[in-house]
Amino acid sequence: MGARLIFWLILLLLGALVGHRYGMPGMVTNITDQGFEKVEGLLGNAGETDAASDDEADDADETVSNDEQSTQTYAAADDLRINDAGLQIIKDGEGLRLEAYSAGSQWLIGYGHTRTAHAGMTITEAQAEQLLREDVQDAENSVRQRVSVPVNENQFSALVSLSYNLGSGNFSRSSVLDALNAGDYAGAADNFLNHNLAGGQVNEHLTHRREKERALFNTPV
Repeated sequence: MGARLIFWLILLLLGALVGHRYGMPGMVTNITDQGFEKVEGLLGNAGETDAASDDEADDADETVSNDEQSTQTYAAADDLRINDAGLQIIKDGEGLRLEAYSAGSQWLIGYGHTRTAHAGMTITEAQAEQLLREDVQDAENSVRQRVSVPVNENQFSALVSLSYNLGSGNFSRSSVLDALNAGDYAGAADNFLNHNLAGGQVNEHLTHRREKERALFNTPV
């Protein structure tokens, strides 16, 4: 393209030596007009090429940015811990009891703590918070051991809340975990709503909790 551009520039220079572009003899005018058109066309094409290259570079930058965001958003479950939103679902779902209470064949206290609960036991709210964080570690480990696909912080936290409520064994057999490990994230989210039975009957309280967990699972980070 450089040689062609020089050729037409020379013709333009010759035309300028003869006289003003529009006051030239017809033959010279035709030649110089062609020169103007060719030079403008060549420069225009070069500009379009540069613009296209810029657009391609922008697209490439955007792709890299999206890839980096995806990498930052998702991680192996081993690297995650429950966040405040997940803890709040557990707190709201379990409720706070500072005096031990019996549920079925076991004693509970705080936010559903069972391990050291016994009849007549009382604790403070700060102790209940500490017991919850200790108990949540078991649920976190359950999720880490059983989830085999990348998840983000909100997905992990929703799964921990579910595992905390269902127990490790029931979580391992849940339809949420089955769908998730099969790579069906949307199906896993919807399956939270399947685990809302108590005594074989739909439980309104559990339904509300599952809706919160599903919403957190679907919330981007």
